[in-house]
Amino acid sequence: MNKFLPPQLQGFIAAGGLATLFHWFVMAALIGAGVEPILATASGSVSGAALNYGLQRRLAFRNAGPHNFTLWRYIGSCFFAWLCNLVFFFLLNNLLALPVKLSQVVTTGLVAALNYIVYQRLVFHEQTR
Repeated sequence: MNKFLPPQLQGFIAAGGLATLFHWFVMAALIGAGVEPILATASGSVSGAALNYGLQRRLAFRNAGPHNFTLWRYIGSCFFAWLCNLVFFFLLNNLLALPVKLSQVVTTGLVAALNYIVYQRLVFHEQTR
């Protein structure tokens, strides 16, 4: 990817990128089917999160603790990220009246930055014994 980025960050970007594409695919499909954008992004976010867990463990955080330790923390972080996704999207799309696509791109960037910090410090760090 980039020789100037640490391997962990490269893996995070790759895993998050794939999960984000899946989120956007689900969101677009639901909007195309007539679902309200706020519900579509919420559903897409949950879909992307399910894919993201395995990808993050494989590509970015290979030395993470056992699943019984990381999975519950991941689920908690997903709930936090899901709420942030909804709040940011709502503020951008409804209050600032930005278009749906732009609102989601900005929202995704903000949530991704938060996720990296949370994953690195709380979710996938090595468990001390």
